[in-house]
Amino acid sequence: MSRYPEISSLFASLASNLRTLDPTAGDEVDLSISNLNRSLNLSEAPRRVRVLDTALSLMCFTAPQVYDSVTEFTVKTIVTVLSASIDCKMLTINKEQVLRVGGSIYKSDCANVMDACADILRKLQGRQGNLCALLLYTVIRMAAFAPCSPSAMPSTSNLDVKFSDASTSALTNLLGHLPNEFKFNNEEIPLRLLLWHLNPIILKQDILQILQEIIKRPFLSLSMEIYDRIELRSKMICLVISPSTFIETRALLHNWFLMTGLASVMELQIEFVCQVLDIISRPMWWGISIEVGSKLPFSHAYFPHEHHLFRILAGPISQDNFQHLLNKISGSVSPAGDHLHKSSKKAATKMNIVDHKSVWSMVMNFPNWFFFASMLLFSSNCCADSSYSGTICGPVKPCLMHDMEVSCSEGAAKFIAWILNPISNSYQCLTVDCLIKASELWALKFFNARKLLDNEGVPRIHMKETRGLDSWTIWLWLKEFNDMYIKFVDKNVGISNSNSKGFDVHQNLFLRRIPLGILLEYSNHLNPAGCALLLHFAATGTIQKFLEPQKSGHSQKRWKHDWQGDSVAWVEEYTRAEAVAGCKIAFDITDIAENVSPSVFETEEEGLKFVCQMKLKSSNYLLKCIKRLLQLNLERDGPHMQTDLLSRVMRWRSLGKDVFENNKDFDCVCDALNV
Repeated sequence: MSRYPEISSLFASLASNLRTLDPTAGDEVDLSISNLNRSLNLSEAPRRVRVLDTALSLMCFTAPQVYDSVTEFTVKTIVTVLSASIDCKMLTINKEQVLRVGGSIYKSDCANVMDACADILRKLQGRQGNLCALLLYTVIRMAAFAPCSPSAMPSTSNLDVKFSDASTSALTNLLGHLPNEFKFNNEEIPLRLLLWHLNPIILKQDILQILQEIIKRPFLSLSMEIYDRIELRSKMICLVISPSTFIETRALLHNWFLMTGLASVMELQIEFVCQVLDIISRPMWWGISIEVGSKLPFSHAYFPHEHHLFRILAGPISQDNFQHLLNKISGSVSPAGDHLHKSSKKAATKMNIVDHKSVWSMVMNFPNWFFFASMLLFSSNCCADSSYSGTICGPVKPCLMHDMEVSCSEGAAKFIAWILNPISNSYQCLTVDCLIKASELWALKFFNARKLLDNEGVPRIHMKETRGLDSWTIWLWLKEFNDMYIKFVDKNVGISNSNSKGFDVHQNLFLRRIPLGILLEYSNHLNPAGCALLLHFAATGTIQKFLEPQKSGHSQKRWKHDWQGDSVAWVEEYTRAEAVAGCKIAFDITDIAENVSPSVFETEEEGLKFVCQMKLKSSNYLLKCIKRLLQLNLERDGPHMQTDLLSRVMRWRSLGKDVFENNKDFDCVCDALNV
């Protein structure tokens, strides 16, 4: 009964009924009853078996009712037969027990069964909705567990067998009938997970679809979208249920990032990691029953590579954990990194340093550590006699790397240099020197600083009185920082020999965000115009050009005074891409502040104050960017652009607490976006 010929006969019988019977005809009761008899008997019923026909006629069943009964019982029969075709056996091979999951329908016949199912679903057109969903699930489950051939070895994995063109076409026809709702029963494998198992190309298409949506909708709150949209939530839950699929997905995104360098690819990967950790920590909040949630694996199943490092990265951000992180990273650096290109074998080893199993790949999924290092790079706490009070609380301990104590700025510089290029030691050394000089330049610019030698002859920067952190001085520092890096890049080729063009994009993206450490560390000493300059550089990688003092017709004192204002008129010349990047960086810096504050500050009140202060300082720049986008007509970018931006602004206003209540500028912007 569970063989392919019998199942084929059932599909043919049901298809015949759906094709020839008109459910609205009232004079076809006898034909409907006869068809029901034939559907329930694989062979032609004897003419003398007329009991069912007579009984149904006497009970006054109408043609539509009989029609529905024919359909219902035939579909249920097909579902039962298909379910019975799958079996699970324990076999002994070479004195070892092997679990074999398969059935009596082979992969060579799956295409015909799926085509027949697609034909039935198309003719039903949504009628008998629950039965249609049940039939679809059962057919796909049958195909997912179908063995290759009668002689296939039990150890042969279905994933190792390539899907035939006919099966791919048949599966494509079925995909159009997928239900919108997501049902997850305790004893069932989710339908989408079966599809991924059946054809991994579907997994790539699903991931690519999300990625394309992120690119088209730059203001989309991905975390909220994943939770609110059933389609995205079902995909996320499927990744959690199957750790191996999550590992494949993370590897896929990592490879795409190396090839393209797109920030949106890394953003999606980071969000997937964040959501997986959230689901396994509170499954019931995501709609997973307590029975299934209690059976979810621990984090090791999702991060089998460098899991010892994962526990540090996923833990609280602190100076002690940062020191542990530095020690782990220093142990992963190859001392012969610069000579690995001499042979193809060593080149392959070189690429292993940045593949999805590497330490570098793991750290990239937790970007808050990069921003914490940027804060440490410019932290004044390394100066013992400084009266300045920065963001990072308490004295900064010297970092330990290879049993050697280094200053906090040097340890942070080594971490950032490793993020920029984990392969080349010489590149890292030069980057560290560049970053240390930038850190010292910052101190020299903004403080009454001077270099002195300590008792061991090591140069230390000592600061006494704080100068005003005006935007003119910030502009000068950014210019020197940028010029310093350009000269540095001209002398280094990074890892271009690895044919990974995306890596150069990655380096530029991360490097221009280093000055955000200044904004995070010195937010209470920066004016809005200075914050705007830092945000502009982080968003675009460029420095706004201004007239030289001698050409402006003003004295240098007057010109510097003009910089103290809140005006950032140059934003009005932004392109669409620059305005979008400007809005995103303003949102991002607030999110970073919110994520870092619990670990950096001792009390919740201090952390909340820090987040609110960050919003206040960046609000002027954000408003200018939004107004520029309104001038460029957001409606041309699609129906979701204004809606997404409005939702993001409303959430940004209330993040921590709303410090813009009754603010006319924000009220006007929200009204304009709410058209």
